[in-house]
Amino acid sequence: DSGPLDPRIDHSIGRKTIPYLDWIPHPGSAWIRSFPYAGPYSPKKYIYYKSQENTFTDGSSWTRGYATMNYTIIRYADVLLMAAEAEVEAGSLAKALVYVNQVRRRAALSEHWVKNEDGTDAANYNISEYTAADFASQAVARTAVRFERKLELSGEGHRFFDLVRWGVAAPVLNEYLAYEGQYLITKFGGASFTAGKSELYPIPQAQRDIQGSDILAQNPGY
Repeated sequence: DSGPLDPRIDHSIGRKTIPYLDWIPHPGSAWIRSFPYAGPYSPKKYIYYKSQENTFTDGSSWTRGYATMNYTIIRYADVLLMAAEAEVEAGSLAKALVYVNQVRRRAALSEHWVKNEDGTDAANYNISEYTAADFASQAVARTAVRFERKLELSGEGHRFFDLVRWGVAAPVLNEYLAYEGQYLITKFGGASFTAGKSELYPIPQAQRDIQGSDILAQNPGY
């Protein structure tokens, strides 16, 4: 894609021809087990660098075993975006704008963008701060803050819980599943999201048998 892209895309997913950390430019199909199953991209966050081989991984076997990388429980950007979300709901749109722009200002630092070997940008990155006009109403500001969480925290395990918290999981996820289904992505296997049920897993029956079903009631819909 030669069009303008948020620079965080190439910190989140591996795309063909784009440098993959310090390994090599992502080769595409050579690193994908099955396009119809998994699609054309690779995860990129919580992946160790080539320079960390045998340091954050066990290289004593034919596999690399478990990686010993730390998991980021919470980031400052996450805190800022939580604060921005709270300010939007409180009607303090100007304060929400300040918080969101703190995150975008950091993302706009070009020295941290993904680079080719010759030091040029790996893609046509383009990002700028929001203006007061962009946060002119609560509805528009809410959309902006929620989209910023999607961009900034991509691949970090927040998205599902955000959608459930906002009460929009069913329409958003079902639209996503329908979109992916048109490309014959088979891993979803006809999956769908049922509001009022799919927000939670079922409680294991063995655990209910131990405690008694009258004490540990099953979650709705199971």
